[in-house]
Amino acid sequence: MNNLKFPLSIILATVILFALALPVFAVDYNPGVTVGQYIKYGNFSGNGQGFENFNDYGLLKLQVTSVSGKQVTLLSTGQFKNGTTLPGNGTSSIWNIETGTEDGIPSTQGPIIAANLNQHDTIPPPDTYSVNQSVSRTYLGSMRTVNILTVEISTTDYNSTLTYVYDKLSGILLESSTQTMTQSEPQPVASSYSYSIIETNIFGSIPNPSPSVPEFPIFTLEVIVVVLMVVTSALILIKRRK
Repeated sequence: MNNLKFPLSIILATVILFALALPVFAVDYNPGVTVGQYIKYGNFSGNGQGFENFNDYGLLKLQVTSVSGKQVTLLSTGQFKNGTTLPGNGTSSIWNIETGTEDGIPSTQGPIIAANLNQHDTIPPPDTYSVNQSVSRTYLGSMRTVNILTVEISTTDYNSTLTYVYDKLSGILLESSTQTMTQSEPQPVASSYSYSIIETNIFGSIPNPSPSVPEFPIFTLEVIVVVLMVVTSALILIKRRK
């Protein structure tokens, strides 16, 4: 029995240390942009019912006018290809990246998320989506690490796949696309839209360094803690039986 005391003490100490470390690895939602930064979108393309007007879009600009705590205010301006202004031109929206809301209303997808999220990190609002993968891509001649969110929605009426690509360091949306198949007679109808970044001052003002530490998702730590607890319980049981 005495032979079990030392390894048992080590395991118990490890479990306690991992339990204390878990909050440190919890996701911290912080803005990655500053006032004055902006992004312009173009390359608008639409196909199928409901998306034809996308072909008439010229550009859309989102500019950061305020950053306060977890809230980022974005000013939206834009125009059609013929020069007329887009609906909502000149309006501002307040995005809370910690709660996942636009002007206080939950929004499951927006033009900005928290900076430096990793693969499998959740994207507010709670219990909705999470980052599917983090990869490197080139935008406007700059190599960026991006977080990709892919959402699949299936109903009796239609099936849709929505893809959003966010710059990891700033959390700003770089491109978006949607493909939808609507059930109709005599055959299903396909529709889609897409747009992407054409200009920004974000890349030049914020460096994009490689992560200094390897990513270690919180769920991995939780699994380790559970395993250690099971092993500890088994050793305690063996000790009591002896």
